Amino acid sequence: MKYLAVLLLFLTQYIVAEELPNPLTLGDALRLSSTDNNAQKIHKLNIDNQQLLLQKINDKYNLKTNLDLALANRSEYKSGENNSHAFIRLDKTIYDQDIENEISSQNDSVNNSNLNLTIINNDKYITVMQGFFNVVLADMKYETVLEKLAIAAIREGRIKDDFDLQEASEVELLEKQTNTQIHQIERIKAESEQIKSRAKLADLLNIPYEKRPDEVIKPSFKHLFTQDLLEFEKYKNKLFANNIELKQLQNSISSINKQIANENSNYGIIVSSSARLGEQSYQRDKNGKWRVGLNFSMPIGSDDDKDNKISSLRIEFDKKLVELDSKKQELLNTALDYYLQLKSLRQMHKAILVELDYRDLFLEKARANYEMELKSDIGNAMINYTDSERKLAENEFDYVITIKKLHYLIGENYEI
Repeated sequence: MKYLAVLLLFLTQYIVAEELPNPLTLGDALRLSSTDNNAQKIHKLNIDNQQLLLQKINDKYNLKTNLDLALANRSEYKSGENNSHAFIRLDKTIYDQDIENEISSQNDSVNNSNLNLTIINNDKYITVMQGFFNVVLADMKYETVLEKLAIAAIREGRIKDDFDLQEASEVELLEKQTNTQIHQIERIKAESEQIKSRAKLADLLNIPYEKRPDEVIKPSFKHLFTQDLLEFEKYKNKLFANNIELKQLQNSISSINKQIANENSNYGIIVSSSARLGEQSYQRDKNGKWRVGLNFSMPIGSDDDKDNKISSLRIEFDKKLVELDSKKQELLNTALDYYLQLKSLRQMHKAILVELDYRDLFLEKARANYEMELKSDIGNAMINYTDSERKLAENEFDYVITIKKLHYLIGENYEI
């Protein structure tokens, strides 16, 4: 019973820990997304495999122990002599230039893979943010569509009353009924988008479809528009200094350059030690029970394989230099594109705020006229105000995504 109680307590805590917050905030979504997705898991497994390979290379320096047993006879002047032996052999490589080159190259590969994992993590963060924003925007679109449907239904009802009093034609009635049905179809589409966006977010958060988020809280990022953008030249300098992809290429170039230097100074030197302890039947007094040695090995003469390898590395070095220049130009264009998008979004934000103020005043006027039973277009005023709110939210979300991408590009994490 004691163990059962502990198990139930553990399961209860686990269920509570995994319960989806309702309503869901952006912070909740980002926190829940901390669990690795398949792309992150696969990449981490690849890094583990590279680490194992590095360990395997290092293991070449490990002490090797062998047991050597033999039952044998040796021919000696037409007579057979016992030539059996039992040895324990110890061998250890102390230094090997080829092994050192392998270790250096593999370390560079592991470092680049770790940098690539950072890119994958950043991409996932952006994807989760966009997924959350899509849910919010789908809800706001649905709200606008419902308002349009309500207005269409009211207008249809009015025409129906007039038609019953023979003050409206059948054509007018059919027109309003058709308009209502069109908005019904738009409602179904908007509702489907709500479901699809929630299902996508649940997938990003590694949550079962049945537990997809219900209510979400719309975040506000108006404060970001009060912060000035840096001059593009400063973003450019940070880009060339800190961009992860450039670092990877620079690491590769440095690694190849180091391999070329290592190969040029690689004389195939191997320093090893060996020991043998045991007994042998043949010439036992002469050979003794143990033997210890220090070995030095170095090939003499030209090495065509070495020359070919150096030539191949130099070609790869030149290719990486061209790739680096091309990547710099590509990233510079991307950074400039993000920067110009941000400036445009900031200007659009100002314009939408003015539009929202206008929609608000127009709605208040329409509401006042409606209350005084004057002619009022309060329905369209409500629709336009709601739609302007959605455009403002979409503008802010685009700004956040773009500025996060720009800062990831320059090797920084922009706090929102």
